[in-house]
Amino acid sequence: MMAVRNKPLGRIPASVIDDIWKGSIDMHIHPGPDSLAERHIDSVQVAMLAEEAGMAGVVLKSFTYPTASDAFIIQNNLVENVAVFGSVVISYTTTGGLEHAAETIEANAKIGAKVVWFPAMDAKWCRQYLKRDGGIEILKEDGTLKPEVYDILKVVKEYDMVVCSGHMSYKESTKLFDAAIETGITKMVATHPLAELGRFTSEEIQELADKGVYIEHVYGTLMPRLGNMDPSDYVDCIKQVGAEKCILGTDFSQVWDVDSAAGMRHFIAMMIQFGCTPEEVELMAKKNPAKLLGLD
Repeated sequence: MMAVRNKPLGRIPASVIDDIWKGSIDMHIHPGPDSLAERHIDSVQVAMLAEEAGMAGVVLKSFTYPTASDAFIIQNNLVENVAVFGSVVISYTTTGGLEHAAETIEANAKIGAKVVWFPAMDAKWCRQYLKRDGGIEILKEDGTLKPEVYDILKVVKEYDMVVCSGHMSYKESTKLFDAAIETGITKMVATHPLAELGRFTSEEIQELADKGVYIEHVYGTLMPRLGNMDPSDYVDCIKQVGAEKCILGTDFSQVWDVDSAAGMRHFIAMMIQFGCTPEEVELMAKKNPAKLLGLD
């Protein structure tokens, strides 16, 4: 996947970029407030900037609290022309870990939460990468899934939610998706598997895509703060698994990032410049996320 280097193209007409940007959907935005990191933009600003840009939708994500109530209030009082979705990240502060995660997710699904991320910053795999102790694992010692995972997936299925792998290992992620498929779930996303903390192999990514899992690529990992990746790595992966199996998002908003709406435009332009066709980018930024969120 990483062998072919894509030569950046010349200037791209602004109309090509803007035609894709308008109607795009960013399924991975971290607004403030956030006890883990300083953020320069809150959920209201995210939604209003997305609406101003003509985007079709955004998903609000927080490692420390469910965002369904924020999305509900914003959608019903502040914006009309952009869909705002809440989510739940399974963590110690949001769900108390795995034990009561299904109940927490269902309560939020009832008020509109559409996306569930399995453990991210509190995943044992991620904590080990960050040289921290503890963390949540979804596998028992014998390598099988803990029963709580099946309870969570039942809720995901019942409320037609999107299930994402978070910051777990490949072993955990693939077993999660196998169980999701057995449950009848089709809306599945591998969370930025090329990011440094995960760095799934090309073979592993292909295996997930072959299962029907969407492969997520985020602009944040191209920033110096998250690994300073080569955009060609994304393009190579997209060409390998197919744009029909990928989605684009920003994973913004750190204090040094541009706002998430502008970030989406930058990312669209960069993917075209580094070798994706406008049609491929439109699939990843508009059509595929729309299918996942029921906006198609």
